[in-house]
Amino acid sequence: MFTLAIHPAWPGIRSGVCLILLLCAGFLHAAQPAPASWFPDAPTFRHYIWAVQPCPGCTALDAQPRWTRMALRAGLSEVHFKRAPDESGGQAYSVAPNVVVLSPSALQLAGCQLAFLIGHEIVHIAQRHFDEDAIALSVYSGKPAYWTRHGEDAMQLADGNFGLALKLSPLWQQQEREADWLGTLLAAQVCGCSLEDGALAYFRHDEQSGGGIAAAHAPATERIRQLLPFTESARRLMALAPLR
Repeated sequence: MFTLAIHPAWPGIRSGVCLILLLCAGFLHAAQPAPASWFPDAPTFRHYIWAVQPCPGCTALDAQPRWTRMALRAGLSEVHFKRAPDESGGQAYSVAPNVVVLSPSALQLAGCQLAFLIGHEIVHIAQRHFDEDAIALSVYSGKPAYWTRHGEDAMQLADGNFGLALKLSPLWQQQEREADWLGTLLAAQVCGCSLEDGALAYFRHDEQSGGGIAAAHAPATERIRQLLPFTESARRLMALAPLR
């Protein structure tokens, strides 16, 4: 047994420390942008460390004000944009932890189609789909909890493993659905884009795309069908968009 002696000055010191911590917490909270009221809360699952991913031939792309506003509505203070040298990676994709890559053809899309495409990729970042994939790959591979802190280690588990991709396909398609409807609403509120002018017009360029075994994307026709219930929500959010 022992007795812990408390210095007489401790109560005052403790109060000061608590006040500082509260002020710091408030500052940090204030520094984060508040997402739109309808946007889902940020996920609470673990964060992985992600190295800067190579993007051969990519060049930095200045973010248009609309793109930055969409990121802020999704609760993101910083998203980097890059221009791909060609179409080899598709028209657009996101890279952990906060990069959106756009192909030359994507940058030639009509305004609302491009807004939807960028909103879609911003959602992947805001909802931390990279971390979600890393967790799922680890679980399905039988890895112990917290076996690695690095997202790339977990993502490499899928390399050449068709069976693992097959297991994750439903999760990937769920993520794409989430990015579709939230990206549509971001484009509506920030850019004044209707569902018809944005997502639907984009998918109707190639309604035969997507689908297949272990595919990350459902067929375009199915994605259109899943988006139709959000038509009215998009129209209401369009009324909040700044004048174009």
